[in-house]
Amino acid sequence: MNHFLDKLGMFSKHLGEGVSKLFKQEAKRNIRIRELAAFILAHTDTKKKSEELLGLVFNEYRLSIGPISMKLETKGTNDEYILELVAMEQGEELFSYKSYEEKQSEKDKHQIPEYVYVYLAEV
Repeated sequence: MNHFLDKLGMFSKHLGEGVSKLFKQEAKRNIRIRELAAFILAHTDTKKKSEELLGLVFNEYRLSIGPISMKLETKGTNDEYILELVAMEQGEELFSYKSYEEKQSEKDKHQIPEYVYVYLAEV
């Protein structure tokens, strides 16, 4: 019985690794930071928190799609300035944009899984 449980545990481990590998190999879509931010802002499942400090409005948006979670930080009442956008998959960073980093631009393209793009574009 103990041998059977060991075999079952090994099978389960390998199956989980295989499924994880399959998702990592799935189709990806290139998307610009500005476009992704617009999708996050418009999505009905997005959670928003706002805070005013010294007369400036800062907003934080969070959206999760399956194992992908995204956090968008903006400045301004109407989200005039993107401060940061981070995309994570099961705790691992897919990419991040930080406005203060000179080498990054809102026009840069980053890859997100195709199913995330389709989900965002539906709304």
